[in-house]
Amino acid sequence: MLAAETSVEYYLALGLVILAFFSLNLLTLTLARLLAPSRRFAVAAPMEAELPTVLVQLPLFNEGELVDRLLAAVMAIDWPRDRLQIQVLDDSIDGSLVISQRAVAALRQQGVRIDLLHRVQRTAFKAGALAAGLERSEAPFVAIFDADFIPPANFLRQTVGALIANPEFAYVQTRWGHLNREESLLTRIQARLLDSHFRVEQEARWRLGLPVPFNGTCGLWRRAAIDDAGGWDGDTLTEDLDLSLRASLRGWHSGYMLDLVVPGTLPVSARAWRVQQFRWTKGFVQCFIKLIPMIWRSPSLAFWRKLMISFQIGQPLAFLVGVACLILGLPFMAGAASAGEALGLLAVVTSVLGFAAPIAFLTLADRSTGPRRTATEVLGALALTSGLLLSNARGGLEAVLGHRTEFVRTPKGRDRKPARVLQWRSGILELGAGLGLLGFVLIEQPFAVLYLAMLIGGLVGVGAMQMLDGVALARPTITRP
Repeated sequence: MLAAETSVEYYLALGLVILAFFSLNLLTLTLARLLAPSRRFAVAAPMEAELPTVLVQLPLFNEGELVDRLLAAVMAIDWPRDRLQIQVLDDSIDGSLVISQRAVAALRQQGVRIDLLHRVQRTAFKAGALAAGLERSEAPFVAIFDADFIPPANFLRQTVGALIANPEFAYVQTRWGHLNREESLLTRIQARLLDSHFRVEQEARWRLGLPVPFNGTCGLWRRAAIDDAGGWDGDTLTEDLDLSLRASLRGWHSGYMLDLVVPGTLPVSARAWRVQQFRWTKGFVQCFIKLIPMIWRSPSLAFWRKLMISFQIGQPLAFLVGVACLILGLPFMAGAASAGEALGLLAVVTSVLGFAAPIAFLTLADRSTGPRRTATEVLGALALTSGLLLSNARGGLEAVLGHRTEFVRTPKGRDRKPARVLQWRSGILELGAGLGLLGFVLIEQPFAVLYLAMLIGGLVGVGAMQMLDGVALARPTITRP
């Protein structure tokens, strides 16, 4: 029993150390965003006759309600029509394809260079659709927009100019904006989380000279860099991160345009948000497993760069490690095992870092809001992210075990599904785990409720919101005459 207790204490200590380093990574990026000098790059303004042909790819899947809005925004982009190719890459399996066909046919009648590509087999999912489109074009530059986004009119003038002026750039990534930020507290929290990524993390990496990963949309690629890096690959759920890091390992650089904002629509339900976060978490861990040997074997990367990139793609492993630490910590809460002084001190240090680092990270994302609103969004972000612990840990575990799943798009709007869809994914697991943990702690160690309040509240909150979403989806739609 003593040996088993020592083993548990050892693995718990190891997990806490790993979590502490993940928190230090966030703190490092926050400090870099505050202290590192800003960087600028040239943006060329070529003569009208010298503007190159640009391919605009629009990958879609069952998103018919957004087709017209997206195409209207693309048609409003300031670029010569004879040097603009548009590809609607629609792999839809519902009625959305008919909407795309109708919209594309109407634009073709107006003389627009637009094509619709529909694949019966979704081989490699989004990556496969993008690769299939590239086979039908020789354009030197490729812009990509998901259905949720509305590119501004000056998008190509800015991004193409950046790639022309900086031939070492493989791509330019712009910042996401949020059309429905004020719709609910959930959308406000999502907006703050995404702003912390774009305004803090991406900007910090850019200032430090680290690779700025492509975010899958709202960016412009140099076709030569895509080909040189090996092209789009569908063996992970984050094909954007995969390709951008492979391009970096080939010696390409990337540009980040903080001031060029492309507004998009945030998921409006907890279920949709959980689906999105699960895919991103699993995809990051898949990239970590796939690319980490290449990163550490690279002779062109300094040690500190290898370390920062490793934390960048390995950060979602914190969910998996967090679940492991929670399980290993239960015997100590129940009094079945006693923690040594060193383990207790490590737990305190990890906890302090685990709160301080993300709070600073999230607060820096938007300092224009008042203290009350900022506190609500930051604490809400901490709680709801904690509520994704089980779902995201499952995503990380599936990636580690090599379990393949299909690319599940982020549900748009409040997708209506039949009642039979209501299963554990509707929040029962999170709600049950949160209430079970609360009951266990109250019985075994009531004082620990204060320590685990954020996790318990997050699990219960995310679970309850998903269950309410499921009830709303199952409710029949009333059509008024």
